[in-house]
Amino acid sequence: MSKQVRFVPIDTCGLQLREPQEGEQESREIVGMPIVYGVRSVNLTPWSEEREVYEVLEPGFITPELLERSDVILNLNHSNLVPDVLGRYRNSERDTLSLQLLQQGMSCRCSLPHTGNASDTLELMRRGDIDGMSFAFSDDPGNRESVTYERTEELRNGKEVWLRHVKRATGLYDVSIVTHPAYQQTSVGTREFAEEIMREIDAQIEAHKREQEATDETSKEAEEEAKRKEQEAKEAEEQKQQEEQEQREREAVAVMRMRRNRLSLMNREIEDIIY
Repeated sequence: MSKQVRFVPIDTCGLQLREPQEGEQESREIVGMPIVYGVRSVNLTPWSEEREVYEVLEPGFITPELLERSDVILNLNHSNLVPDVLGRYRNSERDTLSLQLLQQGMSCRCSLPHTGNASDTLELMRRGDIDGMSFAFSDDPGNRESVTYERTEELRNGKEVWLRHVKRATGLYDVSIVTHPAYQQTSVGTREFAEEIMREIDAQIEAHKREQEATDETSKEAEEEAKRKEQEAKEAEEQKQQEEQEQREREAVAVMRMRRNRLSLMNREIEDIIY
């Protein structure tokens, strides 16, 4: 899937200015958590009459290996215009943006430059006019190691509720301070994006159906094989019992013959004595 944008409201990302240190008139360092695990996004499929789909980023969404090779810009409203760039992470000594992976997500820290837009951003943050943060990433929807879908037991407005679990990102491009969460209205609220998600869910359902059919067929074959072996064992036991019965009958006949022979011998001996 191509690059996607996700909005994190300020009460979730905790975007704030660091308190001024001793000797500082005011701080220019901002801290926040643009990526938070285990939190549901807004509905990704607002036009669907069948499903509501919410995204959840799973722990490990950003791996240390991905972060190490990433080039991440801190900007304003996802703009890469020079005046809107506030910091940059390239895993080098020249980094002006610090990114840290934590158990609950990824945090950022940056001392904003003395530029016009950066100063305006700091003032807007002090006034409380900033809505939150956002980040841009990509994933691999065809890979279950990256993305899976889960149908919940919930129903909303008569629609099925699904969760889009993103386990691994394939790219991280920027983190952004946003003045308006456009993501909620446009970026992921496009019919194209929603239709793509619906296709992914349908594909997973179809794949699960085929797996279930294969499992059922395997189970049926295993059951038939078990019945066949049980029947063979039963027939073998019956054959064994029949052979044992025949052997007992042969032994009984042999005993009777032996007794008749002995009786015949005794009769002849008696006759010899008499005569």
